[in-house]
Amino acid sequence: MDVDNGERRGGETVAATRRRRGWKRFLERATGLQLMAVYWVPMTVFVGLPVRWLFDRQESLVEAVLNAALSAVWIGPALYLGRRVAGGQDTRRDPEGYALREALRTGTVPEDDEVRADLPGHLAGQRRATWAALLSVLVTALGLILLALLAADNEGFAVIFGVVAAVSAAVAALTLTRIRRLASLLPGPPEKPRPQG
Repeated sequence: MDVDNGERRGGETVAATRRRRGWKRFLERATGLQLMAVYWVPMTVFVGLPVRWLFDRQESLVEAVLNAALSAVWIGPALYLGRRVAGGQDTRRDPEGYALREALRTGTVPEDDEVRADLPGHLAGQRRATWAALLSVLVTALGLILLALLAADNEGFAVIFGVVAAVSAAVAALTLTRIRRLASLLPGPPEKPRPQG
């Protein structure tokens, strides 16, 4: 019985380690839109909102939420630009991931055979993650637009979050187009010889 518990704890530790590695790998290889989808709501709730209330306690909850979401909307573009500036560090930390991201960004098939072999799986994962990120950002933006129009009666916030939704949709469309183009450049699976008979 003790052996089973020890094996189970060991299995849970291995599974938890794999999840952490998978999450870290996702964050290292994610696009700006994907990072925004992951961080926008938590940054709004756990950073933006407490800071708003720290400096302006007269603000209503609705206005505080809208201002905090607006303050945290920079997270996607900032992380994307930060990654572009720190390209050399990404190369050392995750060379395969950097090569895969560059292949997607430039639309060219990598020269390295290992990276080229990983590319179809990476593109499939990026396609799913881009759709999920777009859905998350659009739902968040729509919720904020409705909150601005119905609860705060503020068209300015609605317009701003509408622009955020439109830009996010454009970025997702560009990313999905790049994925489709790059996938079309990859050689297909080798054809099996037809049996003669």
